[in-house]
Amino acid sequence: MPFFEGILILGESILNQKERLEVIRQKHEQENRKRKIFFHRIIFAAGVIVIILIVIFSVKGCVSSISERAERKRQEEIAAQATPEPTQAVRNATEIDQSYFANSAFLGNSFIDGMVVYDMIDGADYFAKIGLNVNDAMTKSTDMGTVPVIDELNSDKKYSKVFMMFGENELGWANPDIFVQQYGALVDKAKEYQPDSRIYLFAITPVSKTVSDKNIDSTNNEQILKFNKLIEQLAADKGVVYADIHSAVVADDGTLPEDAASDGVHFGKEYYKKCLLYIQNNNL
Repeated sequence: MPFFEGILILGESILNQKERLEVIRQKHEQENRKRKIFFHRIIFAAGVIVIILIVIFSVKGCVSSISERAERKRQEEIAAQATPEPTQAVRNATEIDQSYFANSAFLGNSFIDGMVVYDMIDGADYFAKIGLNVNDAMTKSTDMGTVPVIDELNSDKKYSKVFMMFGENELGWANPDIFVQQYGALVDKAKEYQPDSRIYLFAITPVSKTVSDKNIDSTNNEQILKFNKLIEQLAADKGVVYADIHSAVVADDGTLPEDAASDGVHFGKEYYKKCLLYIQNNNL
């Protein structure tokens, strides 16, 4: 009897253990299902968030693009209204148009040296020496230079305009033909060094009546007019521009106003401005 009871007890124990194992297995399966459901929900939520962000940024990008185009169009309309026609700007200019003189080189005597002082043109290069004449320009350097003045144009830099000023220091030369010949040689050099540049020959500006009457080294307004005719003809022969800045500063009596220059020759900033505006406004 005890034997059978033992077998029954053992059988019940085995069944109970199986039941417990089954319960444990079911709990594990439930937990696994819960985990899967949880991960699926996380993935779904993340996907929804990504889609929402994409939509938001797309809408924001479209709005930003539309705003940028609208602002750009508005700025272009403002610029179009504010900017006059180029020909009108030149015709009515009262201030120096920096773009007109952009990338320019100025070469010559004390007239050019004076421009350095006032620095009226942004980014211009000046190659000048007080007392320089057409002969010296072939052999002498500027005070800071190492090559003859004319050779300063022989560089990698390409200028859109080259302005040359000679004649004031040659007024007393006995043979004006030598002046023309040597000036012509300078022009040829400038054209060789800067073949794409527009080259200008400045007229000699007038002197005051006081200086003209003293006639030191033939510095008088009558002689200046004679030399200006030579320069004008030289410009025509060489196919370059004659810039008659003499007309820009001369008074009705053919002289430089007495109050324009303390020495009667070298004037100040306002008269330099007259010269530059003459070139600009006449679209030379």
